[in-house]
Amino acid sequence: MSATTWILDPPREDGKPGKYFTWAELTTTSTGLLNVPATSDRTNLRLVCKYILDPLREALGPIRVTSGFRSLAVNTKVGGSKTSAHMRGCAADVKSYRGDFTTWHIARQVDHLRLPFDQCIVYEGGWVHLGISTGRTRKQFLYKPRRGGYEKLTLERIWDIERF
Repeated sequence: MSATTWILDPPREDGKPGKYFTWAELTTTSTGLLNVPATSDRTNLRLVCKYILDPLREALGPIRVTSGFRSLAVNTKVGGSKTSAHMRGCAADVKSYRGDFTTWHIARQVDHLRLPFDQCIVYEGGWVHLGISTGRTRKQFLYKPRRGGYEKLTLERIWDIERF
């Protein structure tokens, strides 16, 4: 485990958090609850875009953010972890925008591109959680089956498996 040194570019003139993603994509929720990130959360979301989402978009083509920042109320309503990185703006859940590639393709790209992730969790439900850490980076690849629990993934399994 090592700490990642984050370098944040000045805010973009177009106001977007990254090259390809909007604030709405990173903060929209279907819960109907207020979901406004604090300044520090917005900074973290910009880091997620720069170091994770934008490189993945360039490598894979369109990806859709299904969950980005979550306020405490939103996180509670959706049943998120009490320590969820989403609540700090340090995570995004993604999937293929048009169904052009699988969740396993996303996980393989995270490895192939050597992205500075903390957690990459492949969910059997068809999305991938991608988180960064503002402290030590664990570089965890995990799999979350519908039946519950988490399974540690080896790089060999990520590159060999093809499901979903």
